[in-house]
Amino acid sequence: MDTLPELRFKIYLSLGLTIISEAIVTYILLQLLNFPVIAVIPFLGLFWLIQWLISPYLVARDSFEITEDDPYYGRVYEMVKRIAMASGIKPPRVFIVNAPYPNAFAYGNYVTGKRIGITSPLLNILSEEELAAVIGHEVGHIKHNDVEIGMAIGLIPSVLGFVSNLLLNLGWISLIFAVDETDLLFGIVMLAVGGALFIITLTLQLFVLWFNRLRESYADFHAVQLFGKDAINLANALAKIEIYMQNVRLDPFTGIIVTASPVKVKETDPSILVEEWLNEKPSPFSDILSTHPDPAKRVQMIYKSVIRT
Repeated sequence: MDTLPELRFKIYLSLGLTIISEAIVTYILLQLLNFPVIAVIPFLGLFWLIQWLISPYLVARDSFEITEDDPYYGRVYEMVKRIAMASGIKPPRVFIVNAPYPNAFAYGNYVTGKRIGITSPLLNILSEEELAAVIGHEVGHIKHNDVEIGMAIGLIPSVLGFVSNLLLNLGWISLIFAVDETDLLFGIVMLAVGGALFIITLTLQLFVLWFNRLRESYADFHAVQLFGKDAINLANALAKIEIYMQNVRLDPFTGIIVTASPVKVKETDPSILVEEWLNEKPSPFSDILSTHPDPAKRVQMIYKSVIRT
């Protein structure tokens, strides 16, 4: 199980490999198109800036902000504020998000303000100690600037994915409405190029997902550093979330920003589920397509980190 120095080394390694792979792919594609590299930089910068500015309004579309004076949610705001100050950062803005599943996530920017979104189901199913541990994890994301970093390294795959989908759709439309051989040829070429870009995008995305999982572990470590042995409440919270998620269908947009990636579990008792995870031997590839580590890996890391602490 990783120690904090080992985890930081893996983060730097994954970041370096991700940047190198994206740079190589971008360079090769631009050379094939005979397009100057320097001309793409302003476009990518503008694309990132637009994403950075509008994402806070898209991520939590149905939400409302709470303050310390709120008669019902004031305690939640005070908890976030206390944990943020203990972490050495400015307290983020806090929003209650109307969503049918238990979730908390960090988002926002320096213009709109750093934010933490919390859904009502999460408040309903977690104890105060478990909620604090989850918030400690999310504050860790803000402290580590994970929103900006994640958006930056995911920029190239996002652009390529958009172009790939566009070409694939054009290809299918051309084939469906083809009236001559030229239309058929055009459709086939679009499908071929779009399919190739899709494979390239998926390959790059594997590097990005690897980096994201490491940052999630880094945020878990932050919770351990904050709460010590009480950080095991984060493991209990993960178990409650996974049990609740068995009967919930994620929204296709906000579903990518979750406290724990949904996995199938049969157990309905959180304490027993945590015990099962502690004794499980998850495959190294069990979470390869996920933004978060396998919950069994997370729980084992949390417990072992607590013991070291």
